[in-house]
Amino acid sequence: MSAAEALALGKSRSAPKAVPAGVPAAAPAPADTTTTTTDTKSTPTSSINIVILGGNFAGLGVLHTLARHTIPALQHLSSQTTSSSTQYQITLITPNTQFLFVPASPRALIQPDLLPGGEAKVFRPLSDAVKQYGDLVKLKQAYAYAVDRTNRRVHIRHVNSHWSGDGMLVPPEAASTVSYDVLVIATGTKARSALWSMPGPGSEALKGAEEATRREWESIRNKLRNLQSGAHEHHDVLIAGGGPVGVETAGEVASWLKAEGKTEGVKITLHSGADKLLKRNCGEGLGRKAEEYLRRQFGGLVEVVHGGVKIVSVSESGPEAGDGEGETTVQLSDGSTRTVALYIDATGGQGNADAFLPKTWLDGSNRVVTKDAFFRVRGSSESDPEAGGIYAAGDVVSGSDNTLIETNFQVPVVCSSIGADLASQILGPDSQKNGVKLPAPLKQKTFKNKLAGTLLIPIGPGGGVGQILGWGVPSFLVKVAKAKTFMVDMAEPAVTGQQWK
Repeated sequence: MSAAEALALGKSRSAPKAVPAGVPAAAPAPADTTTTTTDTKSTPTSSINIVILGGNFAGLGVLHTLARHTIPALQHLSSQTTSSSTQYQITLITPNTQFLFVPASPRALIQPDLLPGGEAKVFRPLSDAVKQYGDLVKLKQAYAYAVDRTNRRVHIRHVNSHWSGDGMLVPPEAASTVSYDVLVIATGTKARSALWSMPGPGSEALKGAEEATRREWESIRNKLRNLQSGAHEHHDVLIAGGGPVGVETAGEVASWLKAEGKTEGVKITLHSGADKLLKRNCGEGLGRKAEEYLRRQFGGLVEVVHGGVKIVSVSESGPEAGDGEGETTVQLSDGSTRTVALYIDATGGQGNADAFLPKTWLDGSNRVVTKDAFFRVRGSSESDPEAGGIYAAGDVVSGSDNTLIETNFQVPVVCSSIGADLASQILGPDSQKNGVKLPAPLKQKTFKNKLAGTLLIPIGPGGGVGQILGWGVPSFLVKVAKAKTFMVDMAEPAVTGQQWK
């Protein structure tokens, strides 16, 4: 348990009331949420506080599905089976004010003018997601730093705050708590660079986590424009990471340099710490095809290096990174070093849950371990009572393949688990015997990735490599399906909820 978590738990108040086994308990409501009351007709009224951590694909998908389908179904069930009513409150907690369409990041980073609508299509205001639901949904721009699993409270700090060297929060009044009956962890992964994730390194004390991403993007663009300016002796580009993002970024950089006529004296190295490209995502064939495609399209401009040599450390030198004139020295695990004009870290990330959950709840990559195929969180053990009412969705789930495809199949299952558990609370312990027919949103769904083995990887605007359900597809199909637009038209329905209508 971290010092911050211990401090937070030390401030907790009384324990919650007992509830039927397996059913999320109603937490003491915070000052800014609805509490249990009695209306003028003496109709018992209770409250259910649903807290979602994370405001990108998984978090928004869960929010929209709950608000559009699950909660209306629960309200209908309650009106048909009980004399009481329940007020629901969804609180979305995230440090960013903007939704980032991550799949388009390699194109937006290097060649945003090629995207329909430009960079503006990649960033979308989160307010567009929540304003349609009125008082049902609250948006809090904050970081979660501890979860009091006994008293069911999430301890958060405002996005403009930071931890001092002695572990104190600055300013101290930036801390607050939000009570939950249902907690959904959808915080995704955190990369070593803010290029691909929010929040990322350098996002502390900013107006929004997306500002760190925008700042990193502009720094990369400046360095790319100045590759041949004569400001330094090195003109090479090193891209670390042999997964989809690394391969796509190599294709974007190479195609931009060719289009701008700036290839002379420049070498792009795509460095994979594995023994082949795309090792984690597919079979050996697609990685080999990606390497062949890079060689065929760009010749000696792109060099692919793999074989187990890993990057140990990275250090910046020269002027400030943002002015485009600094250099980067990379130390490799074989003892060698290399200095380049532009270094892009596209290595994979780790789960973004270690700041507020105990290590016993996470796997070796800090992703949340679930106890079943329905995304209920396991906790420290299969029968851990502190994990009741807690669910996980998206890339933060242990075993996730970190694709948007899988997240889209996860979301309905997570919401059905929440709906089924809350329906059980409404109907009581004999819900299996009373013959009530549950509406579809409250019936437990089973997870299945119906598009497993599907991966499309643009390598520049002209095409790329890919497979659908494990079967290879030609480059022109990759061009039509993804390389032309990087599917950026999917951003708006993900934010507005039209994807989940």
